[in-house]
Amino acid sequence: MVAAPSAAVAVYLHGVWAGHFLDLRATSEYCPAKPLDSTSTSADWLPLRHLCRYADGTTTDLVPAYVNPIVFLCLAVAVACTALTLRSARRP
Repeated sequence: MVAAPSAAVAVYLHGVWAGHFLDLRATSEYCPAKPLDSTSTSADWLPLRHLCRYADGTTTDLVPAYVNPIVFLCLAVAVACTALTLRSARRP
């Protein structure tokens, strides 16, 4: 019951690191593919997403694609384990 939430936190923190949320460099250094739009990035914390917005209207997500599914899967496993634990504790 402790492993699933711990794994969710670890993968989430990996996504924060890999998605350049804490990066102090200029945006053009980690979004170098094309010329950037006036609002060059947008970020969401849940689901974890950090988008580079380019002048031609396209976007690129800096967070790896596997992060959000693994986080939500681990959280679902944690909820299921908690429910099963509570259920078994109530049985005589």
